[in-house]
Amino acid sequence: MTRHVLPIAAVLLALGCFGGGADPDDAADHEDHEDHDDHDDDNDHDGSGEGHAEVVLTPEAISAARIVVAPAQTGTLSGEIALPARIALDPRKEAIVSAWISGQVDAISVRSGDTVKRGQRLATVQSPELGEAIAAFRAAKARDDAADARLERLRRLEAEGVTARAQVLEVEANHAEAAGALEAAEERLRILGVDPSVGDPHTGEHYPSHVPVRAPIAGKVLNAAASVGRRVEPGDTLFHVGDLDEVWLLLDVYERDLPAVAADQAVRFEVEAWPGEVFEGRVEQVGDWVEPDSRTVEVRVVVPNPDHRLKPNMYAQARLTTGGVGSQTGIVVPASATQELDGAPVVFVQTAEGRFEARPIEIADRNSATVLVASGLEPGESVVVDGAFALKSELEKGELGEGHAH
Repeated sequence: MTRHVLPIAAVLLALGCFGGGADPDDAADHEDHEDHDDHDDDNDHDGSGEGHAEVVLTPEAISAARIVVAPAQTGTLSGEIALPARIALDPRKEAIVSAWISGQVDAISVRSGDTVKRGQRLATVQSPELGEAIAAFRAAKARDDAADARLERLRRLEAEGVTARAQVLEVEANHAEAAGALEAAEERLRILGVDPSVGDPHTGEHYPSHVPVRAPIAGKVLNAAASVGRRVEPGDTLFHVGDLDEVWLLLDVYERDLPAVAADQAVRFEVEAWPGEVFEGRVEQVGDWVEPDSRTVEVRVVVPNPDHRLKPNMYAQARLTTGGVGSQTGIVVPASATQELDGAPVVFVQTAEGRFEARPIEIADRNSATVLVASGLEPGESVVVDGAFALKSELEKGELGEGHAH
C-alpha cells in the first residue's frame, strides 16, 4: 500500500490556511517514506485491491481540511431529475399598476413592502384632463337626454299620423349615436375611478383634478416607481403589486425526460438565499409547447409560501422525484464523497485514525445527490463525505511533485 504521509503544515499550505514550511523532522520522515514508496510503485495498480494510495493526516490537518466521515449505508436510489428553476408569481395574483391619465403625481400613500387591499389608494395624479373628461361626460349626457326627448316626441307624432316614418328613423339614428358617446364618456370616468356626479358647476362646485391610483388586487407592494412631482403618461408603471402567499416554481424539462414527469409529482428545491433548506411543491401542469431552440417544456410547480421567503425571480436548483419505478437498492454514498483518480471513480475510506485510503469503486447508478455503489465498498466502512476533494488534491500534488502518490 502506498502511503502519503502529510505533515500538518503541508496540508494547511495546500488548503490556503497556512503559509509556513514543513518541519525538518517531518521532511526527513517524508524522504524515508519516499524511498520506501519507490520500491512499491510496481505493485500499486495490480488490480488485486492492494496498493491503494493512502493519505495520513494529523488531527489538526483533518480539522483544517474540514473532513467529515460517515459510515457507508445500504439504501435506495430513487429516480431523480436535477433541473435549474426560477421562482415566479401566478399572473392572476400579480399586477402592474399604471397611470390611466397624463398628469403629475402629487401624493403617494404606500411604500415598497407594504401590504395593500384590493381597491386601496396607492397614489393620486393631478391632471387637468380629468376635468375635461367630466365635461365631456356631461355634454354627452345632455345630448343623449335631448335625443331621448326628441325621439319620444316624434314617435307620438308618428302614431298620430303627423310626421313621416323617415324622420323618426333619422332621429333614432341620432339617438343611438348620442347613447354610444355617453357610454364611452361614462366608461372613461369609470376607468379613472371618478364618480360622474362630482363637481357639478350648477351647484358652484369645480370639476375635480385628482385621479386616484388604486390596487387592482390584494397583496404586497413589490416595487414603487412613483415619486411626488413625477410627470406621467397613460401606461407609465407606478407600482408592482403581487400576492406572495403562493408562488410558482418553473422548470425547463428536456423532452427526453417528459415521460418521467406527471401532474401532482413531488418536487424538492433549494435557493441560494436559504442554503441547506429544502422547499417542496407539486407539479400542477406540464406544458404543451416545446421550445424549438432549447428543446424543453415548461413545468409549473405550485409552492406554498406563507412566510414570503421565496421571492419572484429567485433562481433555484430543483430535484424532481420520478417515483418508485426504477428505484435501486444497494450501498449508497453522497455524491460529494466520490472523486476521480486517473479517470476512475474512488472514495476515501478511513482505515484508522488519521489514515484515508483512496478506494476504487464501480458506480451502478447515480442521481444529483446520491451515488449507488456496485462494488469496492462494504456497508459500515467509514467514508469521507466532505473534504474528499482536499484528499484527492494532496494525492495529485504528490504524484506531480514527488512521484510517490498513486
